[in-house]
Amino acid sequence: MQTINLKELQKKSKPLHVLYVEDNKEVREQTYKMLSNFFDTITTAVDGDEGFETFRNGHFDIVITDINMPNTDGLKMVEKIREIDSDIVCIVISAHDETNHFTKSIMLGVDGYLLKPIEIKPFLRLLQKSVTKIDMHQQQEAYKTALERKVAERTEALKRQLYTDDLTGIGSRYAFLQELLECENGSTPVLFLLNIDAFTIYNELYGIEVGNEILIAFARELETFAEANGYRVFRISGDEFVLYRKSPSMELEKSEETIRKLFALFKEKPLFIESIEEYIQISATIGVSFSCENPLGKADMAMKAAKKSAKKFATYHPGMDTKADLKKTLYWRRELEQALTEDRVVPFFQPIVDRNGQITKYEALMRIKQYDENGAVRYVSPYEFLDIAIKTKQYDALSFRLIKNAIKYMKQREVSLSLNINLSDIYNPELIKMLREEILSFNRCNLQNGTTQNHIILEILENDNIEHYHLLTDKLVQFKYVAAKIAIDDFGSGYSNFSHIIGISPDYLKIDASLIKDIDTNRKSYEMVKAIVQFAKSLHIKTIAEFVASEKIFKITYDLGVDEFQGYYFGKPLPIEEIEATSEANASIATIA
Repeated sequence: MQTINLKELQKKSKPLHVLYVEDNKEVREQTYKMLSNFFDTITTAVDGDEGFETFRNGHFDIVITDINMPNTDGLKMVEKIREIDSDIVCIVISAHDETNHFTKSIMLGVDGYLLKPIEIKPFLRLLQKSVTKIDMHQQQEAYKTALERKVAERTEALKRQLYTDDLTGIGSRYAFLQELLECENGSTPVLFLLNIDAFTIYNELYGIEVGNEILIAFARELETFAEANGYRVFRISGDEFVLYRKSPSMELEKSEETIRKLFALFKEKPLFIESIEEYIQISATIGVSFSCENPLGKADMAMKAAKKSAKKFATYHPGMDTKADLKKTLYWRRELEQALTEDRVVPFFQPIVDRNGQITKYEALMRIKQYDENGAVRYVSPYEFLDIAIKTKQYDALSFRLIKNAIKYMKQREVSLSLNINLSDIYNPELIKMLREEILSFNRCNLQNGTTQNHIILEILENDNIEHYHLLTDKLVQFKYVAAKIAIDDFGSGYSNFSHIIGISPDYLKIDASLIKDIDTNRKSYEMVKAIVQFAKSLHIKTIAEFVASEKIFKITYDLGVDEFQGYYFGKPLPIEEIEATSEANASIATIA
């Protein structure tokens, strides 16, 4: 039997607060005297009713109670106390060794059972057991509190990064979009979209680092201007900024005055760039929107119209939806319909490698195969037609065809396949039925070939209709039942919500290209990626770095602990014919007949 260190036991028990309940005055006084050797704070009660009320109105670490008492007995009191605090240490004392009392004590989870008169050795053993339990509970609570504080601090830091543009320190695109969501009914969003004229020339002439200095200086001037004129300022993209305010009405005169002040600012206050010790005269083209519906898109349309007509600014009006856009829409609607008929929806495959540089999977990317007037083949990226396909309701058919063709090509090969899907795919019952059948077929082929470690991975766009993630989670469960893996695509692109990740429980996080591409020069991108990797590892989620374009970027992401890598450094997206033609791909893919 373990020896009890009396001094150590007293040291640990003295700070504890004890509630002692006993109806017999003589016994109560004798036991109180014994307990005083071990506890500095002892509160007494004479029956179960008084004991329960005392407990409910105070804070106690241990409850010691007699069983047989008038009114409410000790066991009934313990039962009521357990409803308030299921972890409180409870010790019962009885003058009788009765089986029914002992059995009920066990059912109540009582920590100890002592017989009167109390013998010191059983009491000490029980006290040591109780003190140890309390000590462990306090340690667990302290650890839990510290962990919650650490998670809250990290979440808050990531939130600050999300709302703040990492280069200029002003509001980010995400912060601006959130601001738009909070525009109350009856308010008019007044939006000025500023695009720095010929900014690429500065980058080419001075280099990207000087270009970044120009952006920082420009943002600083805009921020001062915004504060002085009742606006908020955000950086929307590389060289595009927004001035924004909510107004009861359009207030055209005030908006015109703002534009005059902006152009005066550009003219009268050139930016001093320290690294080249020169003043840079900046000009910008401005698009103005007062629309509650898609204000940023309409301001962008106005800004582009101003550039096209060589004006300094333009205000959006419906006539800016040009005939050229209509012609483009009609062309692609016919072309996509024909491409579906002629089976020219072609998957390109880009390799994803592990930390040893071995190809573990391919991501399928959509291309439309076309022929020029000389019969030469060209492949068109979705960048040219995706928005039109969605508008003309052809996207579902394109996605359907891409998935079937991609799985058909990869079904017999010893490699996993990654497919991009979004909410419109998830809520298309015909596409989902087909996808489930194709996944099961893919799995059967893997079983026959002995390559059961290969899977279909469904990549979900992290910023796609983020408000519906709770519905998305329910829909994704059905794919886990057929052994598909789930990846969150473009994670960290400006919409990241870590609680969504916990709800979806993905297998992979694909870190967005915007963080990876300049991780070797941008400290904030580096720290963001580092935080994402640490977060993913804590949840046993694998990470994939996109846009790994150089050995330097690969080494940085590798050292941060990223699990897999994708980018031009390892391979461009290619049609299956070109993949099969390379010896490197043949070493990573099963025999191709």
